Amino acid sequence: MNTYAPIYKVILVGDSGVGKTCLLSMYVKGEIEETIPTIGAEFRPKDIELYDGTKVKVQLWDTAGQEKFKSLAMTYYRKGNGILLLFDVTKKSSFFSCKSYLEDVRYHSDKKSVIYLVGNKIDLADKREVTKEEAENFAKKENIKYIETSAVKNMNVTDVFTSLINNIYQVKKEDDRNELFLYNTTPIELQRNHHFNKTNDNPCC
Repeated sequence: MNTYAPIYKVILVGDSGVGKTCLLSMYVKGEIEETIPTIGAEFRPKDIELYDGTKVKVQLWDTAGQEKFKSLAMTYYRKGNGILLLFDVTKKSSFFSCKSYLEDVRYHSDKKSVIYLVGNKIDLADKREVTKEEAENFAKKENIKYIETSAVKNMNVTDVFTSLINNIYQVKKEDDRNELFLYNTTPIELQRNHHFNKTNDNPCC
């Protein structure tokens, strides 16, 4: 019997220059490739194995951060099972932009999409403008997970993707359990309703 690996879509969101492409390149290729600003969106596939041994296929979408491409990027949010919302810890304006991005993501994406806030470029500690505490407080307020990374130094790069994708898997697994429960219980409830209606229609027999 053929089995098919689940396919999950992960979208990287954030201002231009926060390191989305570099983070993705390090995760997929294990190195930082020479990059130019993303136009619209770029797609990279990757097969990974989850904590329990399940194999899944992941479609990784790198969206453009420039304002002129913002409306186009929003069309990709609807496809996302998971969202990585990036900002540059050395650029406070990119952190302030996260609130607007988060509002757009929540409006356009599936309500069960898993969202992580990612503070990138932590290797540039002497240039830092956003403290870890600030970011953690924002994430806590918005009920999302926060992780810090450095694409250049390969710090927490694999961890952030692995954690996100495993969380997506758990959400989908819970949905499948709920669907199975409804599938198994509905016929019984229909039988009970049918018996109840039949009894009422024929009270004397």
